[in-house]
Amino acid sequence: LRGADDVPVTVFADDGELLAGDLPAERALNILRHSGFHDATANAQHLGVLEMDQWTISGNLHSSRPLHKVDVGDAAGTVVYISDVSGQIVLDTNRSERFWNWIGTTIHWIYPVQLRQNQALWTEVVVWLSVAALVSVFTGGVIGFLRIRLRRPYRGKDYSPYHGIDKWHHVLGLVSLVFLGTFLFSGLLSMSPWGLFSSSAPAAPQIERYQGTAWIGNLGEFPELDAEALAGVREVEWRQIDGQPHLLLSTSVDERFVLLPDGPREATPSPRLRERIEQALPRFLPDADLAEVRQLDEFDNYYYSTHNRYRPLPVLKARFDDAENTAFYVDLNSGQVILRHTDTSRLYRWLYNGLHSLDFIYLLERRPLWDIVLLVLSLIGLLFSMTAVMIGWRRLLQQFK
Repeated sequence: LRGADDVPVTVFADDGELLAGDLPAERALNILRHSGFHDATANAQHLGVLEMDQWTISGNLHSSRPLHKVDVGDAAGTVVYISDVSGQIVLDTNRSERFWNWIGTTIHWIYPVQLRQNQALWTEVVVWLSVAALVSVFTGGVIGFLRIRLRRPYRGKDYSPYHGIDKWHHVLGLVSLVFLGTFLFSGLLSMSPWGLFSSSAPAAPQIERYQGTAWIGNLGEFPELDAEALAGVREVEWRQIDGQPHLLLSTSVDERFVLLPDGPREATPSPRLRERIEQALPRFLPDADLAEVRQLDEFDNYYYSTHNRYRPLPVLKARFDDAENTAFYVDLNSGQVILRHTDTSRLYRWLYNGLHSLDFIYLLERRPLWDIVLLVLSLIGLLFSMTAVMIGWRRLLQQFK
């Protein structure tokens, strides 16, 4: 069970025992043995209990800490992390993933755990390194344009005055100037420095009005789960809209049902659930009028899935005429609020997701075109950076001769 504070509470369904934390090492190993990671021929080892290491930096794991680190003992070098709070396996890594993360995520985000565990210091380091990089790109671009000659080439035919690696640096710098500059600028904006992109109205109270007040004391109002309702069910979610409860029943990854208090279960999207959603929409912003309500059966420029973030369809988009032009995207299969956008977050979407990740619908809908564009631009940027390092290293050697 997870409450509004997102802290999990685990109760065993067979005997009502409460999982109180402080799992012994043997119990953590037993959890592994009952998981899909278990290899009967391998010798699993409990490596201790920790708050954070290089692979468990993510803020998504904060409510699961402390974590048991267990070496599965398989050929892939798999390590799993088990929450001491919930008893769940919350993360797995293998040797290959850890290698690529060292030369990928860790370098890209400057993610060594010694720095990352100090959130304020890490933020300042990333922000000011980004500013320094932008100054370098801008000044280099100015010099590059000043040194190029199109009307009166150098030596009769060369547009650049440089030779060898210097010429490659000059040409690649001009070619990559725009996308390298926008990449650095959008990376800086991803940190929301100096309070940029902060909304004047937080989303949590608005969503709480739509869902209704806390219902933990009113579980008796939820529909009863009889044998017919539970046929084939693998997972049950308790939800409510405007204080009215309903259940989501999952029989598989792709098949879900809705159970309302006054009727049989219905396949999603349920017309009765949609009616509830539409009636509750004004509660998001009681002091503003609904300017638009429409169903999205396809992704648009602001509501879309990417390779590492799934979003469901269909959704109901509700846009209000408040000062921020707030829009909510509600999953018609569950009634859950998936996304909120304001004028500020829409601008952020283009300046960060657009410029940094090239999250443009035209490219995303035509993969692997998106992958090819990203790879080509990244390789050009890598070559340009390598020429800069080589020139800088050469200059340093000259100083020490």
